Amino acid sequence: MLINFENARELGGQVHEFVRRYKLLIMSNISNTEDKIEIFRNLIEKCYAESKHGEDGFDTILCYELHYQPVNPRMGFKTSTGYEVGLNFKELAQKWGISLSFLGELIADHCKRLEGK
Repeated sequence: MLINFENARELGGQVHEFVRRYKLLIMSNISNTEDKIEIFRNLIEKCYAESKHGEDGFDTILCYELHYQPVNPRMGFKTSTGYEVGLNFKELAQKWGISLSFLGELIADHCKRLEGK
């Protein structure tokens, strides 16, 4: 399943449903956290493959969703610098159909990879 960003409002549901099905088939049988992280990173990259944000891999997708995603529950709220963009942790975990703690593990892994660069 490839996701097209032209339909950004539908993206959350598509990713959530794809991940939910994938988790039922594969993720539940893997006990190693590092394997789960790597598998999930690859899954998200595949979901976003057609988008301009998916070209550079999981780290770019994660940053886009947290810092720049324009379609969010607060998109109508104006701040001193413009309208709110980006999803918060709870919203992203819900969009991707994962727990907050697993999102935390993904973010920690992302930070470790940044330190290693």
